[in-house]
Amino acid sequence: VEEEKLKQGWGRKDANTYAGAVTTYLAIALVRLVNFNSIVNTWYSGSLLTNKTQSSLSFRGIAMTWNWCDINTTYEEGNQYSITGNISSIIRGLSYLVNAVSGSSSSVRVLLDDATSLSRLGDKKFDLIVTDPPYRGDVAYSELSDFYYVWLKRALSDVVESFGLMKLTPRFHREAFFDEFGNEIETQWKAFALKEVSESEGRLKYFVEGGNGFEHFKALLSNAFKAMASRLRDDGLLITYYAHTSPDAWEALLEAGWFNSRMRIATTHAIVTESADSVVARGKVRLDMSILAVWKKGVKGVAHVDEVYAKAVEQCSRDALEYRKMGFEGINLFVAVLGRVLSVFTSYERLVGVKPSNNKSYVGEIVEKYIYPATAEAVARTFGATGTRFSPPSMFYLLSKVLIERRPRQTRRILDRNSAVILSIGTGCDLKDLEKQCIVVREKKGGEEKYVLMEPRWGAREAKEAISDTLIARKVGSRVTSAIDVLHLLEYHAVTLPKEEFKRKAEELKSKEPALYEEAIALAKVLEHSLRPEDPEKTPVTELLKNLGLHDLMPLGLFTKK
Repeated sequence: VEEEKLKQGWGRKDANTYAGAVTTYLAIALVRLVNFNSIVNTWYSGSLLTNKTQSSLSFRGIAMTWNWCDINTTYEEGNQYSITGNISSIIRGLSYLVNAVSGSSSSVRVLLDDATSLSRLGDKKFDLIVTDPPYRGDVAYSELSDFYYVWLKRALSDVVESFGLMKLTPRFHREAFFDEFGNEIETQWKAFALKEVSESEGRLKYFVEGGNGFEHFKALLSNAFKAMASRLRDDGLLITYYAHTSPDAWEALLEAGWFNSRMRIATTHAIVTESADSVVARGKVRLDMSILAVWKKGVKGVAHVDEVYAKAVEQCSRDALEYRKMGFEGINLFVAVLGRVLSVFTSYERLVGVKPSNNKSYVGEIVEKYIYPATAEAVARTFGATGTRFSPPSMFYLLSKVLIERRPRQTRRILDRNSAVILSIGTGCDLKDLEKQCIVVREKKGGEEKYVLMEPRWGAREAKEAISDTLIARKVGSRVTSAIDVLHLLEYHAVTLPKEEFKRKAEELKSKEPALYEEAIALAKVLEHSLRPEDPEKTPVTELLKNLGLHDLMPLGLFTKK
């Protein structure tokens, strides 16, 4: 290509630049071709109208699917992943980009830089920075990039003899294959693993004896946020996308953006970003949206953390109600409200009254002891949980009932570990304590933990059977230890005894455990108006309240989804 342009009278520099561009686009076509022609390609059965081969990097986990499929690389018509199909796709992309920028007064620069320093930007300041921070250890980018790198290094390099040794000599993109000292970059993994802003305990320990993967990740993420903050104008905006359920991940984000970079989350928006066909999410409670956080410079003021907690619950319960009106539910609703809670807590420079414990950092303590619980309480309020301070087990039971959907063929709701951990932290429960009280039963199959919520059983012939099975499974007898025990006993009496006999049993329970009884009644009121008609607990809880003359008392703050 370069020689052709020289013959046409082009200068050496222009001919070389043109040839480099053509080579770059051909390299893109090459790696796309390789991506759809490896031994780990899988068969895509989602549509009969599109190519049926999936990318080599489609899966981050194991899935049951047909593999070892390949395509005809020279077949032209209808094959977007053949040689000509790839080149045609690149030409369409280039045409779009050229049309988009031609005639515009704006300019576009594409720079390869280190996110923790942004040293190639000079003294530039920006009105807007948009980024998608890495989610801890979600994807091993350095390792996966070697899939392409080994092909590109060979395709873009000549082999020449130098002092009796054969060496690679790339004509273009030399900086991709050699460092600034002229040493060959053997693999992306060796060159960039320690620079990658992600968490990999095994990877770090390979390079650094005794290294802590999470601390390494937090340090690099903080450096990246500091670099972005330094490049942002005083009235500029930093936009981040984040989709995670783990408290540690939110701790890392807040530590980087709020605690270390002195920025605040001005507002957040919950938007759907994840694929509905995600393989890694099959059979799990799925988070299919991201929190778009709008960061601004300037945190100020000091407040007591308890006051901020109360403010967050009050303010974000209204946000939770709006999210429910928009159709948010389940863990998606929880994380959407969590984003709003973050904006309340990060509006202050410092929070007093925080006492880190159990080797938790200052920010980690705020996330686990205040932010998650404030989120749980704000969500619970939209289901009518106001006026009564529910105990942690009751709050866990309530949120599990209203946020976790029972899947077909399940006799009781099942929480995957992520969901169980989120709700246990949000409600201040210990999962082991919940197991001891038989509120949940832990199951482990195929190395994966799940938690069965011990609620009245679905599929029973009648309400009596559904509740009696639960009382037996939960080992609830004459002695009660929680409001949930009292609730299930009252429900059982409500569907098995005449009204007067039920009242006598209720009075006995009330006299023995007055506090647990009052909490159980408050929980019953919330469940009656928030459970769907088909839920096996709907009828007994309604009968319970009818017998006590409390059926028509709708909880304050209730929102009924149409």
